[in-house]
Amino acid sequence: MSPNVKENDPADDLQDQVLSQLRMIEVSHDLTITNLTGIAKIIIANVENKSQALQVCTAINTWIAINAMQGNIVVPEPLVRKYVRRAIS
Repeated sequence: MSPNVKENDPADDLQDQVLSQLRMIEVSHDLTITNLTGIAKIIIANVENKSQALQVCTAINTWIAINAMQGNIVVPEPLVRKYVRRAIS
């Protein structure tokens, strides 16, 4: 392999997916998740694959929708950790 060609790193793919999903949640609900980076780190560090990451992000999206959240919001880290535990169990 050429030294200038970067091999796909699964961790990079997972990070890109999680960040994209969280940003899509922001766009679809017209809000800003002020702790987006922090919750992304929790998800990325604890899930085992993209399917589990999707499950966690979907749960966050549902929580936001059910609570009709608007503007600048904070997704509680304990809630994210709870969703992660459910996804990996």
